[in-house]
Amino acid sequence: MRRGMLLLLRSSALRNLLRTSAFFLFFGTVLMMASTLLEGTFRAFRELRHEEELKFLYFNNETGTDHFIVPNIIHLIRFNKTEFSFVDYICTQAAFRNHRPDHFYIHTDSPGGKFRGKYWELIERDLELRSRIRILPLEPPSEIYGQQLNPEWRLYHGGDIARIRTMMKYGGIYLDNDVYVIQNLDKYRKFEIAINWDEGQFLGTQVIIANRKARFLPLWLDSYREYHPEIWYYNAGERPTVEILYKHPELVHRVKVQFGADFDLSYNLYTYKEFDWRALDTIHLMINHRHYMDPYYNVTPFFDENVVKNYPYPFGGMAREMVAASGMENFIDKKI
Repeated sequence: MRRGMLLLLRSSALRNLLRTSAFFLFFGTVLMMASTLLEGTFRAFRELRHEEELKFLYFNNETGTDHFIVPNIIHLIRFNKTEFSFVDYICTQAAFRNHRPDHFYIHTDSPGGKFRGKYWELIERDLELRSRIRILPLEPPSEIYGQQLNPEWRLYHGGDIARIRTMMKYGGIYLDNDVYVIQNLDKYRKFEIAINWDEGQFLGTQVIIANRKARFLPLWLDSYREYHPEIWYYNAGERPTVEILYKHPELVHRVKVQFGADFDLSYNLYTYKEFDWRALDTIHLMINHRHYMDPYYNVTPFFDENVVKNYPYPFGGMAREMVAASGMENFIDKKI
């Protein structure tokens, strides 16, 4: 009887051992399969990341490619500006109607992402335009690589940094708030990055059209490790041109004249009635500098839909086109 009991106990222990072994074998197999799957996923991720890093290694920024590689998003950055002016309205309408972006991303520190004023209300009433606008919170940078920005120029130097970071995050088309789009910009969306760089000048930052992986962008941002707070345009334009583009011009598609960033072109908008602005793709209105550019500034110190009706210089015609195209006077007649 004792012998039978021993055999029974041994048989039960053996069964338990087999069950335990089977469990651990199954669990081990699952772990091995999971490990193999994770390893494959990580390998694919590393390969994809490596592929992204190599994406533009041999890219030709003179010829570009045969398809769009830049998203059709227009980025506007508005720091410490809660009200839309007439010029803001005209430039937004020109970008919308002459280029037709999929979206506008307005990056702003405006409380609650709210804007005010008559011209913002007009944008709100333009349902097709408003449906394409996304308002994203963004605080102006106060430092870069541990260096405090010049407090007097924080919004300007911070804006220079913010546009680079925005391009690195999203890609797309960055426009200064007073850039007037004249032609569709799709032809530039086939380049890694297209930027104004006129002969004998430093690059211009008023218009940037870029893939978020463009090689120039991180180099440009990294050049701020030597920040000169006392020089207005050193880090935004002079240093990246001299230290990067003089040595590696192939990193960008160089746009000469067509982005209208040259002072003389902007000057013509307020002085030369025969100026052929339609030959450009965009033009910088330099609206904050008009007080010393426009000989008749004292007569017309500000623009609105009534002033531009009789303004005889090219900006008047540009503004009148957008007033008519947007139908803003119809909205005004409804007493917004």
